[in-house]
Amino acid sequence: MFDNTPLEPEEALEQCRALAYAIVELNHPESKEILTFVLAERLDNLHRLFHASETDKPEGMSH
Repeated sequence: MFDNTPLEPEEALEQCRALAYAIVELNHPESKEILTFVLAERLDNLHRLFHASETDKPEGMSH
């Protein structure tokens, strides 16, 4: 089943970690290539989540 619920930053980070681990451990080049593409998408999503949370902070506050 597909869940279209937006991810929390922590969930996106865990997905990136799992994908990176799988890429390192796999020996199948085609699988590595596919997972690398998925990881790039997830990293882009994590980047957008991080910057979206920065814009939601009150003025005068940083990270």
